[in-house]
Amino acid sequence: MSDLPIACFITCVQNMSQNDDIVAVGDILGVVEEYIPGFGTFESNGKIYASFIGHKRIDKQKLEVSVEPIKKKEIIVPQIGDVVICEVVMARRQSAMVHIFKILNHFLFDTYPGMIHVSNMSQNYLNNVEEGFRPTDIIRAKIIGKNFTEYELSTKYPELGVIYAECNMCGAVLQRDGNQLVCNTCGYPNPRKIAKDYGHVRERIENL
Repeated sequence: MSDLPIACFITCVQNMSQNDDIVAVGDILGVVEEYIPGFGTFESNGKIYASFIGHKRIDKQKLEVSVEPIKKKEIIVPQIGDVVICEVVMARRQSAMVHIFKILNHFLFDTYPGMIHVSNMSQNYLNNVEEGFRPTDIIRAKIIGKNFTEYELSTKYPELGVIYAECNMCGAVLQRDGNQLVCNTCGYPNPRKIAKDYGHVRERIENL
């Protein structure tokens, strides 16, 4: 997860580590040889874990590690109109299922389910979903609607589409050749609906 800005610069900060790393349930915060388990933590087999989502805090004077509960307003939830980063998890007959894990530069605490219908994948006609996306592709998409808990996405615009992909056959990272992706390792065909900046970005799932 990304670091948040330090919000306080008073004198006591010099004696208090304001480590603003956001931690999730079960994240390792340290070991008992280093710290005393504080609020929002639990200890198991000599390791200290976070018991809920929040900010990791270390008191250097007490040698104590704790978790400060995160405020609800800090939790980011995808909204209609957001540009998001997703992983394709399944290709169906008429749609691709994705897990949304990032909004622009902000990693989310949980993944959110999304769906891209084949008609919303490209401005060009696609014979099938697999001409647009394949499982494990990392894509940039725009949220255009929501159906209960599932988000409806589109990748029709040039800046939207696959931004990272691996070969369907050998797993090598695909390289851009004009408006197509090619595998320089095995040469297996890999059609995709790519974003215009493919090859200049590398978005991978981290800490999820």
